[in-house]
Amino acid sequence: MTVSDDESVSVTTLDPHETVLWAQVRNARDEFGIEMEGESGVIRPANHPLATGSIILGDVTAMLLRVFGPHAPPSVINLPGFDEQRWKIKLGDEEMKVEVESRPYWGFGLLASSFLNRLLIRGPLVRRSRLILDLASALGRPPWEPVRRKRWIKVTGMNSESHRLHWNIHMNHCREDFKTQLDKRRFRIEESRKVVRKLTDEQHPEFDRRLAAAALERANRDLDVAQKALHEDNAAAVERAFARIDTSLIEADPEIELKQQVFDEDDELLLLHAVDADEVDIEERFAEAPVLEESSQNGIEVVGDLPEETGAEADDLLSENLKEDEEDLPFVDLTDAEEE
Repeated sequence: MTVSDDESVSVTTLDPHETVLWAQVRNARDEFGIEMEGESGVIRPANHPLATGSIILGDVTAMLLRVFGPHAPPSVINLPGFDEQRWKIKLGDEEMKVEVESRPYWGFGLLASSFLNRLLIRGPLVRRSRLILDLASALGRPPWEPVRRKRWIKVTGMNSESHRLHWNIHMNHCREDFKTQLDKRRFRIEESRKVVRKLTDEQHPEFDRRLAAAALERANRDLDVAQKALHEDNAAAVERAFARIDTSLIEADPEIELKQQVFDEDDELLLLHAVDADEVDIEERFAEAPVLEESSQNGIEVVGDLPEETGAEADDLLSENLKEDEEDLPFVDLTDAEEE
C-alpha cells in the first residue's frame, strides 16, 4: 500500500529526547574496514592491520563521522553481507548517541542512490540540532530530497515536505540559539562602550581607554563575521567569532583588568618565594634571620600552653630521675652467678 501525500506523517514539533531523520544517499566512495569482535565489529580505517572486513558507509554517514566531533570508534550492529551498503552502526559519546541504518529503497540496491539512511539521534536538543545543521551544511545539498519520490514516501511514511520541515525545525532551533547568543554579545558590546566613555582617570588610572576602544571595535567586526557565518550555516566559524568577541570584551572591561593586575602582583610574590635552592646564599639567609632574645632569668620565654621555665638545669633533672629509678630497682646479688 502506497502512502499518499495527504496520509503521510507531518512532523512539526521537536522531541525533547530523540530525533529520527531520513537521508538520501548520493554516492558511496568511502570504504572502511571492520575489526571483528564476536558477531559484531568496530569500524576502522580501510588499511587498519586488524581490519578483516569492509563496509561502504556512503556520503551521509561518512560526513556524519566527520562533523560529530570526538567519539569512540563506531560499532557495527548489523554486519554488511553480499550488499555492502546494507548495515546498521552506532556511534556517539557520553552525552549523545547516533544509530544509522542503511538499506535500499528502490532499484534492488544496484546504485549508490538506491540507498537511504535512517538516523536515530538521542541526546540534548541543543546538540542534536547543532549536529543536524552541521551535517546538512557539510553535505552541501538537502539530504531529505529523494531520488525516487513515490518509493521514498512508501518506505519512510512521510512526504518530501514533511521531511524538509523535520530537518529544518532542528536546523532553525540551532540558528535561533546562535542568534540569541549574537544578540547577547551585541548588547554587551554596547554596554561596554558606555562604561568606557563614562570612565574617569581617577577610577582606574592604570586602565588604557584607547586599547579598550580598539578591543570593542574588533569585537564589533567579529560580530559581523559571526552574522555572515550564521547566514551561511557555518556553525564552527560562528563559534570562533564568538570566542574572539569574548576575548575582546575581557580586554575592554576595566574591572577585569584591575583584577588581573592584582593577580599579577600576587604572582610576583609567588615567584620571589619560588627561588631555586642552588641560587640561595645560606649564610646570607642565616644572617638575615631574626634572633630570639634571652629572658632576664637565662631561660627561653615560652608563650601559650607550653610548660613555664623552672630554672632547673638538665643535669639536675637527670640526676633526680636517676635517684628515683635507683630506689625502685630491686637488689640482685650476682656474685654466685659469676663464680659458677
